[in-house]
Amino acid sequence: MPSIETASTASFKYRPDVDGLRALAVLPVLLFHAHLGCTGGFVGVDVFFVISGFVISSLILKEVAAGTFSMVSFWERRIRRIMPALSVVVAAVLTAGWLFDLPEDFQTLAKSVMAQALMAANFFFWKGGNYFDPGVETKPLLHTWSLAVEEQFYLLFPLLLTLVIRARPAMWRRWILGGAVVSLILSIVWSYSSHNQRVAFYLLPARAWELLIGALLAIYSGRFSASRPVGETCGFAGLGLIAGSVLFYDESMRFPGLAALAPCLGAAMIIASSETRTSIVGRLLSFKPLVFIGLVSYPLYLWHWPLLVFAKYLFAYELNAGIRILLLLASLLLAVLSWRFFEMPFRQRRWLGTRRQIFAFAALVTVVFCVFSHLVDSSKGFPSRFSARVLAYAAMGDQNDGFWDDISAERTLSGHFTDLGPAKSDKPVSLLVWGDSHAKAIAPVVDTLCKEFAEHGILVAHAATAPVLNYVSTHRVSLLGKSPAVAASVVALVAKQQIKKVIIVARWDLYPDSAEFKDDLIQTVRALMNSGAHVYVLKTVPIPGFDAPRLAAITALRGGDFETLGITKDQHQQSRAPLEQTFGQLAQMGATVLDPAEYFLNSRGIYGAMRNDDVLYFDTDHLTVEGAALLKPLFKPLFQAQ
Repeated sequence: MPSIETASTASFKYRPDVDGLRALAVLPVLLFHAHLGCTGGFVGVDVFFVISGFVISSLILKEVAAGTFSMVSFWERRIRRIMPALSVVVAAVLTAGWLFDLPEDFQTLAKSVMAQALMAANFFFWKGGNYFDPGVETKPLLHTWSLAVEEQFYLLFPLLLTLVIRARPAMWRRWILGGAVVSLILSIVWSYSSHNQRVAFYLLPARAWELLIGALLAIYSGRFSASRPVGETCGFAGLGLIAGSVLFYDESMRFPGLAALAPCLGAAMIIASSETRTSIVGRLLSFKPLVFIGLVSYPLYLWHWPLLVFAKYLFAYELNAGIRILLLLASLLLAVLSWRFFEMPFRQRRWLGTRRQIFAFAALVTVVFCVFSHLVDSSKGFPSRFSARVLAYAAMGDQNDGFWDDISAERTLSGHFTDLGPAKSDKPVSLLVWGDSHAKAIAPVVDTLCKEFAEHGILVAHAATAPVLNYVSTHRVSLLGKSPAVAASVVALVAKQQIKKVIIVARWDLYPDSAEFKDDLIQTVRALMNSGAHVYVLKTVPIPGFDAPRLAAITALRGGDFETLGITKDQHQQSRAPLEQTFGQLAQMGATVLDPAEYFLNSRGIYGAMRNDDVLYFDTDHLTVEGAALLKPLFKPLFQAQ
């Protein structure tokens, strides 16, 4: 094909600086996942995408120009590159899951293994939640979403590229450029859409442009750094763009979209800077230790996340920095062993040297993983692996007491609420519980007291929505822009129905530590009191910060001490310190401030997560029915004082 010979693909030589760039990509990812700085370290994946697009496209274009390109040969090389190390890691993860994962978690793991085996891990995790959610730390194969994106690209791009070159020999470069632009536009639009943000993050249509930047770099190879000053400028500018992204980005950013342009262009500029002659940055990246890390970057990426996940899973508490560093060093050791004894023998054809053998190996591994995953899924995670006691603790995470449905803005504004107390009570409403999901958590004990004292209460609660006038909740599961109208309607309801007791409940540390928010809270309490209500403000219950049912089950599994499960007084005081002065002001105004902390103290002098063989929280911070019942002595005086 004469039209492709001008794409500077007559040869493709090994470039140590590109392997050094791989190290520059993987190290921030490791540090980000281990919470060792690098708040934007996740952009290392984007750098990987650009590198992959460049290397793969360079090889394809070289073979197309020579008339030797074959999709079968291409995929054989991809299998030899990807599957050996990946298969070992997945097998290790399944083994660890069998030994340690509780049934529900093992079932989820099995589903992710099947998705990974079918090159659809990104779809699985797209459906499973946000990449930055706290719950991702129980998903040991979460990081394989990026492998799925690359695999899908490898499946489609070579075929489309060769077809476009044949069909549009004079314009094929413009088609590739156009595809990259369309993908970038999708990425930007979707990343700013609350409904499609996860689509932009996980799926190929919004990520293809990152790989295509690398492809365009290969297509126009040699044209970006013809002069030394241009090359040096490109190198340092690219390094600055990546460093800035790693250091100054964080999880709150709309990503990928426009934000991903910086690390992607940075990677492209670094590669371009050494195309015709090695730039200063290229020489820095050719430093042998960096090159070596780049060579093992793929298995290093594969190993680090499962080690962090299972360590956190088993010990539940936040791992200290020393342990996290040791885990990263262990992942480096495993990466070197995987590269030396699994990856290289396959790539050098010392093992399964023929094409038929390697494809048979790929098919067999895929079938084995899929069949085993199906067995785990159909058995609900093989619960027979554990004792009844362990399973009972784990099941305490299933909260189903009738108070967990969020009340909609429409229902609230139309005067429909959740009743507390005797069923079908004709009594006027005498008590209102208002708040976020923590209000829903304490509703069972208030409901019990309403029945005991024959009072009619109502509950108005929505997740992550503060019971505060004027405040616009910003959390994605909150009422968002509707929250001020709902708050105003609740205050109006108290005045209209002359409700005598209002209990305000929230996880207060979830909201801004700002003078404006504190003033809004004070104004809210004042407005309720002006309506004739006595206002009770519940301080935040002690927050364990770990998945209490899971940790209780794992503690039972390893014969640990349940009394050690909890947080110290100092930790609790630190978390609620920002609002202590405001609570004091509310008390001076005449409101009653209720402190639940003392009811959770255990024999070790900490705020425990268990009591009398009951788990007190069904996740990291919400009370179970048993946990809420501990607060009965705190709330009972509200009903006795008529």
